[in-house]
Amino acid sequence: MGTIHFVYVRPGAKPRFESGIAGALERLARAAKRKLVSNGEPLPAPYSITVNLHRFLAERCEVKLYDWREKGILELKPEDILLGHPHPDPETLVQQTMRSGARCRLKALLFPLHHGLPEFNQYAVPLLDGADVVLGIMGPYWYDTLESSFLSRWKEKIVRLDLAVSAAEFPLLKRRFNPAGKRGFLYIGNNRPEKGTEVLSAIFEQMKAAPRGWVGGGPDIPHVPRIAGYQSLTRAFLAELAETYDIFLNTSVSDANPATILEAMAWGFPVACTPQSGYYNMPTIVPLSTTDMDANVAALEELQNAPEERLRELSCANRALVETQYTWERFCGTVWERVGPFVRG
Repeated sequence: MGTIHFVYVRPGAKPRFESGIAGALERLARAAKRKLVSNGEPLPAPYSITVNLHRFLAERCEVKLYDWREKGILELKPEDILLGHPHPDPETLVQQTMRSGARCRLKALLFPLHHGLPEFNQYAVPLLDGADVVLGIMGPYWYDTLESSFLSRWKEKIVRLDLAVSAAEFPLLKRRFNPAGKRGFLYIGNNRPEKGTEVLSAIFEQMKAAPRGWVGGGPDIPHVPRIAGYQSLTRAFLAELAETYDIFLNTSVSDANPATILEAMAWGFPVACTPQSGYYNMPTIVPLSTTDMDANVAALEELQNAPEERLRELSCANRALVETQYTWERFCGTVWERVGPFVRG
């Protein structure tokens, strides 16, 4: 039986990049690390992926875990498996090992995949030909539109993975809604280009009277007051937000599968988001547009004035999805379907 060499994001490694795509990814990792807290609070993505998948694999076979920022070439035996998240730095483990021509039983890439802003995944393109399978963490929107993207030639080897959260770690906190006309809109996330916060700003330029707020880092978002910067999303903090805010928004223009949307669903917030957030054609999620602000305002005004029963229906349905579909059992099981036969083989 071979060993799985699992390369993913681990906290603690010293950052080396300050600019470009690599810098953005490093800042994301550092921001997530700052949100790590004790006392039973949940681990944020991407570390939640590392912990849950490593635990799952280690119960079934021998696994060696590495940080995606480590440099060098993995020493692979013919019966081993490479399962890794590529890093933009060409000297890091996955990049060097893939380019080295090292032989093993299976080479599988595992990372968030989206193509609305091609530059975010362009660094990984040279590795796709050498991969046996690409486990793409992405909402269905990105998989369904692969044919018209720069990733189309590799569609046959791409397997779509829904991100997951542990519902037990994200309790239902939103149990009541403010009266019509006084409902607040909430965004949690950063202000990087893929997050489309200019769309959020344009919406609230028209909806000046609507209560709204933002938790996250980066430059100010015009017309959207910042509640807090990078903040531990503790149960107490979220319970406080749930008293004021009623609808969770995400207006990304190229975002693979934001964990914050799943977390908001678990907490009980109805969700409105763009298809480019990854989630679309879902009756429990209110669709927004990256270009049509009038339609966005109309959709949010409808939620602002909807009967409370409608908001409760959305809340309960989304919570049920987190409990039954967006689970670590399903996430890890999908990975194992592709990797497990090669371990046992």
